[in-house]
Amino acid sequence: MRGEVLTFDEATGMGAIVGDDGVRYLFSTPEVRSATQPVKGQRVDFVGTEDGQAKEIFTLTPSVAPAAPTRVGEFDLGRVIQRTFTSIRQNAAVFFGAAVVLVGAPSVLSVIGQGTGYQEMSAGGFAFTAIGTVLNFIGMFVLQGMVVKAAVNGFSGKTTAFGDAFDVAVKTFLPLLGLAITAGLGMMLGFILLIVPGVILSVIWSVGAPVVVVEKRGVMESLQRSRDLTRGFRWQVFGLLVIYTLVSWIIGAAIGGLSMALGGAFTDIGPNLWVNLATGPLVNILSGVIGSAGVASLFYELKTAKEGGASEDLAAVFD
Repeated sequence: MRGEVLTFDEATGMGAIVGDDGVRYLFSTPEVRSATQPVKGQRVDFVGTEDGQAKEIFTLTPSVAPAAPTRVGEFDLGRVIQRTFTSIRQNAAVFFGAAVVLVGAPSVLSVIGQGTGYQEMSAGGFAFTAIGTVLNFIGMFVLQGMVVKAAVNGFSGKTTAFGDAFDVAVKTFLPLLGLAITAGLGMMLGFILLIVPGVILSVIWSVGAPVVVVEKRGVMESLQRSRDLTRGFRWQVFGLLVIYTLVSWIIGAAIGGLSMALGGAFTDIGPNLWVNLATGPLVNILSGVIGSAGVASLFYELKTAKEGGASEDLAAVFD
């Protein structure tokens, strides 16, 4: 069986592994068969016993030093990006499993609707498009709640089951929806007013969603909390948002270019539709996962930079 090291204390020689079966196994140094001792986050191969013990442990990946902890008053752009993609790697099953169901499937409906509706002007095609768009809109908020839950737990070395993440996401769906509508209207008005006010509001309210999920605050209180957390670091936050936007554009352009090269277009219900069914939802899945994980990582960095809160304190709100 394979799994990931949750904890390991060299002083006591005791540690814990979460297996790919979701079960937690305890182990001691004598059971490690590799030349080096395992570290937190490292993948291992082991034999799990019925009484919850791990035997004959072999490390599979080289140990990687964890990101340096955030100190009060310090904001590190590179550390936020590192945590984003580390979180995606550690929670890939939950993140992408949720994204496929919540974002990918509705995107497929939209592509089918567009492929049939634009050619035949059929009512069924437009119905598919409308249903897919609505489900995708709802799915993005549920996905964001699930990603924030799993990412925050991951910062403290905890693993998150799909069902646990989904439960938190459902409970915070309405506040997240209210937040999106309120912030969206505000930013839209800001963009109409010479664009700059809209950019400023995007930065100020950038971590409102994680505040809703993690701190269980209301819509207006979350926007205020986001404003407080970003104060003093808004240029760094703006730079990070630019980076994530560029990454999203690059992913979209690369997959879109591949789609066009293979003949993808929204004008045919033949082979071209199958190209769009593969590439269109893929863009939405990747963008949704990276964006949600990025916002969760940004929230963690801002909170610890402002208040010095430990990751365990953040994860404890879900217990």
